[in-house]
Amino acid sequence: MLAISDAQINQLVAYFIWPFARIVGMLLAEPLFASKSIPRRFKAGFALSLTILVAPLLPPLPAVPLVSAAGVVILLQQLMIGIIIGFVMRIVITSVEVAGFLMATQMGLGFAMFFDPQHSSQVPAVSRVLTILTTLLFLAFDGHHVLISVLMDSFTKIPIGVSVPMLSLRLLAEWGGHLFSWGLWLSLPVVGSLLVANLAIGVMTRAAPQFNVFSFGFPLTLMIGFISLYLMLPLMEGPIAQIYSEAFGFTTQLLVAPSP
Repeated sequence: MLAISDAQINQLVAYFIWPFARIVGMLLAEPLFASKSIPRRFKAGFALSLTILVAPLLPPLPAVPLVSAAGVVILLQQLMIGIIIGFVMRIVITSVEVAGFLMATQMGLGFAMFFDPQHSSQVPAVSRVLTILTTLLFLAFDGHHVLISVLMDSFTKIPIGVSVPMLSLRLLAEWGGHLFSWGLWLSLPVVGSLLVANLAIGVMTRAAPQFNVFSFGFPLTLMIGFISLYLMLPLMEGPIAQIYSEAFGFTTQLLVAPSP
């Protein structure tokens, strides 16, 4: 009869639970895998499959009981590391949504809202279009493969039982500033053209006060906004590719030099 002790059972369960927590954390925060359009059963099965594949390749696990205060702390650490990896990509998608919000506001389409199942709220239709475009480019660049590769490499760079460096947390907080800088950068073509159009309308209204700015100003700014957006969309591949490249590089930078 095969006898298995409680310590062996705890070690076997921890062998899968701790890496599973890190993978689930990434799936909860990353915008593509965290989409509500993906069934939860698929997410759970995908996380379990990755866990089974990566578990035999893990470095030696700490000799800590799973059902203990230290084991729970390690579990929360793994969940936080996964969330950090996914949060970096979340900033990229959210910056595109900010760019769409700025464009829609300047075009006068702030009232044109669309239900976003990802956030379970109303978002501007322009933001939704740009988000879909960015997600498709993410898949075209094999970004999901790169992200999973970074997640697998994290088990080597930050082994289970090693805490996240405080420097990485500070860099992650500073990384959130890109949310506004990238959003403004991506929206500059449309916002700039509409700024020129609004200045021209102001000069015309000043020169000829009999013109009703509301009768021709809104259709004109709407038309110029759509034309600028139409001309800008084919050119967004380069900037978005650059943003994704910086995001992947930053994710790798976060996972170096762990503190024991």
